[in-house]
Amino acid sequence: MFVIVYTRPPYPEIKYPYLIVNLFDETSFRHVTPGVKSVIIDSGVYSVFSRLSLKEYPGGFTRWIHKAATWWHKIKKIVPDTYATIPDYPADYAHNIIENNIEKTIRNIEYAVKHHPQVRWIIPIQGRYNDILSMVKMLKYIEDTGILDAYDYVAVANACTSKNPKFIHDSVVIINKRVKQIEKKKGKKIKIHVFGPSINTWKLISPHADSADAIVTNYWCLPTIGKMCTKKEEKIKAWETLLQRIKEVDTSLPA
Repeated sequence: MFVIVYTRPPYPEIKYPYLIVNLFDETSFRHVTPGVKSVIIDSGVYSVFSRLSLKEYPGGFTRWIHKAATWWHKIKKIVPDTYATIPDYPADYAHNIIENNIEKTIRNIEYAVKHHPQVRWIIPIQGRYNDILSMVKMLKYIEDTGILDAYDYVAVANACTSKNPKFIHDSVVIINKRVKQIEKKKGKKIKIHVFGPSINTWKLISPHADSADAIVTNYWCLPTIGKMCTKKEEKIKAWETLLQRIKEVDTSLPA
């Protein structure tokens, strides 16, 4: 089962131990308080490449990596167990195809670990659209270059938009199998995060990953009240619904 499900309540006064904050939306950092156990800084892939349909991170990839590193240094003073995700490039937004997404992601990884080696980076494993083999090849490259000698957290980064449970499951299972082989060679634990998988796949992939994430959006009210969440009490109710789903796979939280 997942050890951790990272998410973010709709309001800072609602406390949750495992936060994911968004580099594109710096207001999300208001949720970081001394009572939080762990934080992941997300690079804002959805906002940059889906919502805004940009081809590159604002100001360029080096600026975005430096921004992630700067925020990591700030947040780790409050929550020592903080990770930053190296900005990656998706291949699964049909309206905004990013050419050479794997090559660009590798470029970012190499730049980040060279210029900010002290940051606890999550290494994103990207792939071509619906192509698990391309992910395996990227992980092999990351292993061969020695990057995993210094870092211990990788992420399955191509599951955010897929509605195909089998593809998500197979991606995580295959990456997990390969990571286990790398662990034996290196003699250390390497954690696996899955970015944005459909909640309906959580139970399928939970035996094969250490963490995942989900965010409550205003769409969560549609099934229950037939409209988007607009009022505070509606957003809190949507949050409580997500929290119950999290407790189905995260046994570390109180029932």
